[in-house]
Amino acid sequence: MADWSDVGEAYAASFAALCAGAVDAVLDEAAARTTGRVLLDVGTGPGTVAAAAAARGWDAAGVDAEESMLATARRLHPGLRFGLGTLPRLGIEDDTADAVTANFVLNHVPDARASAGELARVAKPDGVVVATIWHGVTSPLRPMWDAVLDATGLERPADKTLPPAKDFGRDPDGVAAMLRDGGLSDVRARVVAWDYAFDPGELWAGVAGGVATVGGIYRAQDAGTRARMAEAYDRVTSAQAGADGRVTVPHRAVLVSGRPG
Repeated sequence: MADWSDVGEAYAASFAALCAGAVDAVLDEAAARTTGRVLLDVGTGPGTVAAAAAARGWDAAGVDAEESMLATARRLHPGLRFGLGTLPRLGIEDDTADAVTANFVLNHVPDARASAGELARVAKPDGVVVATIWHGVTSPLRPMWDAVLDATGLERPADKTLPPAKDFGRDPDGVAAMLRDGGLSDVRARVVAWDYAFDPGELWAGVAGGVATVGGIYRAQDAGTRARMAEAYDRVTSAQAGADGRVTVPHRAVLVSGRPG
């Protein structure tokens, strides 16, 4: 798993825009499956989902396991409530929210089933849990990062997998089964897709800030190797950029929802 320590600001300025691609679908699903208006966003990061929910009229709050993420969320969204909470034990009372969301969170925890059950515990009996998980094991950005590492002469990271007893399929059937194993009912899962268009400089700022696996690799290098990584990244993204200088990479995620009990 990637190390998310002290990367709140770097993440908010870079990779957060990627994960924001699923936010509207998450909130549409929540609104369709509950009439309540209290929403808790778990693993809120810089508060993107909570802020978007508040803009739609939800009474929204967020929790995260990392203090720098919370500090960034509070800076960006001073009118919302953000607190510390770590899956699979959030330390929050039962039946707290009508909708409990987790946007690209269950793919980062060591026990997704237990964590899904915890999301259900804090949802109201007539509420809903809505989560997203990347479709498939490998990120669509992985070929770009591999090209950078290959050009720099660095070893590619091995695919990170969970122990067999904790793993699950990264498709609608597999993710839905994982939620059911976690104790949820009336589970629905589908694929959502969007094009992630990014400014190469903004995304690289996240890497330089230590975000995600590639950011951890970057942080571990000496100054010369870091410079070579940056040069390779410039070459790779320049070859992929459109006339506006932005790179567009299609992404897909599994959106899943279910009810407590």
